[in-house]
Parts: sequence; structure tokens; C-alpha cells
Amino acid sequence: MDEARPPGRPRDISRDEAILGAAREVLLSEGYAGLSMEKVAAAAGVGKPTLYRRWSSKAALVGDAVLHSFLAVAPDVRLPGRGITGSATQQLTDWFRAYATSAGDPRHAAMILALTAAAAESPHDAESLYRHHTSAQHDAVVSCLRSGVSSGEFRADADLEAVADALIGSVLYQLLTRTNDVSLPRTEHLLEILLAGLRQG
Repeated sequence: MDEARPPGRPRDISRDEAILGAAREVLLSEGYAGLSMEKVAAAAGVGKPTLYRRWSSKAALVGDAVLHSFLAVAPDVRLPGRGITGSATQQLTDWFRAYATSAGDPRHAAMILALTAAAAESPHDAESLYRHHTSAQHDAVVSCLRSGVSSGEFRADADLEAVADALIGSVLYQLLTRTNDVSLPRTEHLLEILLAGLRQG
């Protein structure tokens, strides 16, 4: 068992990476129902208290493991509006291409589907997973859309929350209905349609 970390001691990033990698492997092999903090701790070679110092619940750990998987597939992607220059259209296009491409990776697709299963299993976990994973993406997309409205790039009467829902949800829909196959041309065509609608007077 790990010793308690003294106050102020910085987190070991390499240990975080090992834990998130272990969580990914357990999740892929056993699914959300078969994942436990004990199994992840054993796979990562750490004590269970180490996990709970970093993540308060299994759902929070899974949310970060999915984000870690996404960044492994698309290491250069950043959420739109986070210190990125360029038009709102370009920021959204770059992000959405990376998002759809990462979802097309078989291992990451399996992670997303496991996350979906976790959310469906428990309302409490669904709230936790949304708060720790999906909300940051959704909020960043809405913020980027708002900046496009402010600059005159997009029309002011559009339901920006609905646009963000459509973008993020379209990829998940393809995963759920197309046997883990996400078509990049299909997702880009949807983005073009939505952006064209946003520009119409």
C-alpha cells in the first residue's frame, strides 16, 4: 500500500499515466461492469488509496481514462476557443475532425461505448461522467459558437446548445448504430450543413 502523500507534494504524472493506461486496459477487456478500483490498482502496480487520492469514484476515473484515450489518438487536438487563434469556423472544423477521427479508432470507440454504458447504468454515474468528461467539450463548443456570433460570423438567433448537441451526439449516434464505424465524410458533411445554417440571415 502506498504511503500517504505529504501536503504539497506534486503528483507523479508518470504514475497518473500508468493508472489511466491500466484503467483503459481493464475497461477494454472487462467492460465497465467488470472494472473496479481494486483491479485498476493491481494492474497499475499501486495501492487503492493512490487511486482514491486522485479520483473519488470509478466513474470519475473512467471519464479521465476516456479523455486520456482520446488524447493518445489525437495528441495535438485542443478544444475550440482554448487559446487557439483563427475563426470560429476553423476552430470547430479542426476540433470536429479530430473528434470524429479519434472515435473511428477501434480502441477509442470501445472506450466511448463503455462510457455510454456506464452512463446508462446509473443516473449518479451519468451525472459524474458528464461533469468530468462531456461537459468540458460541450461548453468549449458552445463558447466557440458564441464567439462566432459576437464576431458576426454566425447568426445571433441560433440555438447554440442544440448545435453543440448535434455535433457531439452525431458521432456517438454513428458509434451506436454503425458497429463502431464512424464515417469522417458523413460527420464533415453534417458540420458543413450546420455551419451553413448558422451563417444564413
